[in-house]
Amino acid sequence: QVLGITCDNASTNDKMVDTLANMLLHFPGPANHAQCLAHIVNLVVEIILWQFD
Repeated sequence: QVLGITCDNASTNDKMVDTLANMLLHFPGPANHAQCLAHIVNLVVEIILWQFD
């Protein structure tokens, strides 16, 4: 049983979740797909620090 999926922000992950939703009977797909907060924070911090280089 799959309750949810956490992954980075790659667009292929969105396709994977959609495919799983079509394959698995009780998997609600995008409703249980969470983008990784640590990855998002890392991207924001990199952009902020890049401005000081």
